[in-house]
Amino acid sequence: MLCQQLLKWCAVYLCWAVFLSQQYDCHVSASTSLATEERISVTDGIEAGSGTCTWEDRHTCKEGTTYQDSRLFSMDVPPSVSRKLNSKFLAYIEPDVSSMYNETKGTLSPIETSFKGVFAKFINMSPKRVKVDWEQTPGGTRVFTSLLDKFSGGGTASFPGHRFIVYDEKTSEDLLPWEVRKGNSLYTYDPYHGVETLAEEMLSKTDMQLYRLQLDNLKFNDVYQEFTGRQWLALYGMKEAPRYHMWPADFFGQTHVIESRETHLLELPPSSFAKVRTSPYGSTVQEREKLQKYRNPNQKILALNMTAVSVIPRVFEIPNFLSKAEVDHILDLASGIRLGESTTGGNAASSTKASGRTSRNSWIPRTHSVIIDSIYRRAADLLQIDEALLRSRFGNETNLLPESKVAIAERLQLVHYAEGQQYTPHHDFMIPSLSKGQPTRFATVLFYLNEPEMGGETSFPRWLNGKEHKILQVTPEVGKAVLFYNQLPDGNYDERSLHSAKAVLKGEKWLTNLWVWDPYK
Repeated sequence: MLCQQLLKWCAVYLCWAVFLSQQYDCHVSASTSLATEERISVTDGIEAGSGTCTWEDRHTCKEGTTYQDSRLFSMDVPPSVSRKLNSKFLAYIEPDVSSMYNETKGTLSPIETSFKGVFAKFINMSPKRVKVDWEQTPGGTRVFTSLLDKFSGGGTASFPGHRFIVYDEKTSEDLLPWEVRKGNSLYTYDPYHGVETLAEEMLSKTDMQLYRLQLDNLKFNDVYQEFTGRQWLALYGMKEAPRYHMWPADFFGQTHVIESRETHLLELPPSSFAKVRTSPYGSTVQEREKLQKYRNPNQKILALNMTAVSVIPRVFEIPNFLSKAEVDHILDLASGIRLGESTTGGNAASSTKASGRTSRNSWIPRTHSVIIDSIYRRAADLLQIDEALLRSRFGNETNLLPESKVAIAERLQLVHYAEGQQYTPHHDFMIPSLSKGQPTRFATVLFYLNEPEMGGETSFPRWLNGKEHKILQVTPEVGKAVLFYNQLPDGNYDERSLHSAKAVLKGEKWLTNLWVWDPYK
């Protein structure tokens, strides 16, 4: 009977049950399940006999082995949560802070910054759409924040003490107040109070499946939080671990060398060629060959040094990612692009004005020029992702991602900050609707195009370290790139990826950024 219900659910909601089974299959592990790292028998974080190989050997793993992030550990998921016997989940556990400095384990303790902001996830566990307002003052001005579809979720950056009001979309009747509390990121509107028998009396079979999905997710959060020390912000049973590998950040100053055939351009081709648009499927071999005469003749391979400036979250600096000629090309394109009030989406249909953002921006597609196409290819090398995934695909390329032929990368966002402009702390990930795969932003790559005279740093106010309370700030340098991940290796959203663009105090700031999605866009 249960199987029949699940099959029916698949037909109506895009094969969620199949996706659920894939989630479990991907996380099967033979290790014992214990709640603390100290009680797990591991070698450098990798369980013996688990069929894994190191990051360095990931491209040449022996048959039957695969790369597994060293901070993933097997966690038991009880049947009361998974509704499936003997389920395992590979959960991410943060490293000991002392190891970030290559010092003896336990000699340093985690230090938080003075910043108290948090991520607040809102969960609607009712069969009707509700809205959420931020109440700026008790009983006073309210600002619309989220529209939550039935049994769906949303979220925003917030602070302890912030008050939100949930109300009925149709009648505007206030239903529930939420007050953000330190140490809690999950806020639910549940008219059935977690009582399944009560929900069954009120809901259709289809809606009951969705209610259980969210209810199980909250139960999973309890297990996950006890095991990892953090809350589960994603959707258990729907959200898998990232399919694209994440660069390790084991200690501060750790450096990886990335090799790319997309070597630097030393001078710009004639305008007639530099601005030739490419097809949706990328530039042709002939077009790329024409660029060779403008590249560094002494470079067959471009070696990019990427250094970890933060371990939690994983943040890397890559100096000289762009050459001066490439920076000039993007700025030249900017001179012919109308900048509007900054928005948060790469698609015109989904772009929305960003609260707390005073910059101006526009969007540059990969197809805009052969040079932009080349930058995307270099970015693919940086991310260790096939460049075809960052554009439309055809033929055998569609096998790379059978679920979608659409690029997993957004258009480049070109941003200008005048003096005094900024972008307050925010997250780049978004809480997806109840869609297959739970696609959202996976990685962010920033490219600095100039250096403000003063200010304009990129800050990470929730980074964790063992020596200071200062907020991490990355200083803009022409051509430098910054890579950080919005998700953790286990598929959870990384609340500590919170970041901001500090106000430009003197001069102006130009940058562009690339957002890459997982599992697809």
